[in-house]
Amino acid sequence: MPTIADAITDTKRLLNSNTRTELDALAAGITAVESPITLKHETDGIRAGSYISVSTKNGTTQLPETMYVHSRNGESVYVERGMDGSTAQAWDADTTLIEVEPRFTGHQIHQALINSINALPENLFAVATVAVDFSTSASTADVTFENNSFTQILSATRTAHAGGDRRLGFNVTVQEYPVGTFKLVRREGIEKAITVNLTYAYPFLVAAGLPLSNDLVNDLGMSSEMTDIPTLGAASALMLAEESTRLDLHAAGDSRGDGALNPGDRSRYSMILQAQYDRRVSQEARRLMAKWGIRTDAATSSVFPTTIRRTNVRI
Repeated sequence: MPTIADAITDTKRLLNSNTRTELDALAAGITAVESPITLKHETDGIRAGSYISVSTKNGTTQLPETMYVHSRNGESVYVERGMDGSTAQAWDADTTLIEVEPRFTGHQIHQALINSINALPENLFAVATVAVDFSTSASTADVTFENNSFTQILSATRTAHAGGDRRLGFNVTVQEYPVGTFKLVRREGIEKAITVNLTYAYPFLVAAGLPLSNDLVNDLGMSSEMTDIPTLGAASALMLAEESTRLDLHAAGDSRGDGALNPGDRSRYSMILQAQYDRRVSQEARRLMAKWGIRTDAATSSVFPTTIRRTNVRI
């Protein structure tokens, strides 16, 4: 399954097309505060005023760091560490890749992906199933959800009344009290101890810092069909922001140097990416709706099925 590092690579493909960036590497490892750094290949593009993006070659471990070049003396480059909100950290010479003046730094793309995932609409959600045991006398049972997160019930089935493998629908609700503690409440009588298989929706799990090794499917909870959506959202936002360079008179010469690029081209491409993002969100929302049905009495804007009435009421 694709990881966040894979999503960064896919976003770069959407943004860079055939654009290629000069690359270099570290000749020796550095600490989190070290300057100058020593270049392995002495790439000419690294000069005073440059921004460089440092990451691991395989992209699956450390978060990218952005550095600003103050000055250079041959292979020695004096830099400002942890620029643009990135975090300065130690880097190993054997696994480090330096991108010279990239169109978008690894840190920028990573942050755009975090924003894109957090901004996904509520009609896209993760799905999980939990088994909950009820005794004949119990009207409630404790239930634990993925990452203690819960949105709505999608389906609930119970063991058959008289043996066999047949599953029957079962009417339940979820109540939360106190915050973060959930109970499953049955709404019909039972004549024996049963196990309820509860399938529920919950928000995608975005860990603090969103590690590059996180799997979009197994760690965040996305279905495999959804994994292209965050990259489209990130690429659209980054491309639209890049158009703002045309508003800077000091950047006019650089941004208009290529005669093939007309004013507004970036904005138009951003809108193309946004349209594709909207189309994919709509497709996945319809797929989820077709699978789980339609709920018309939803407390939120979501239109997916549930018997849930989530309230902070003492059980």
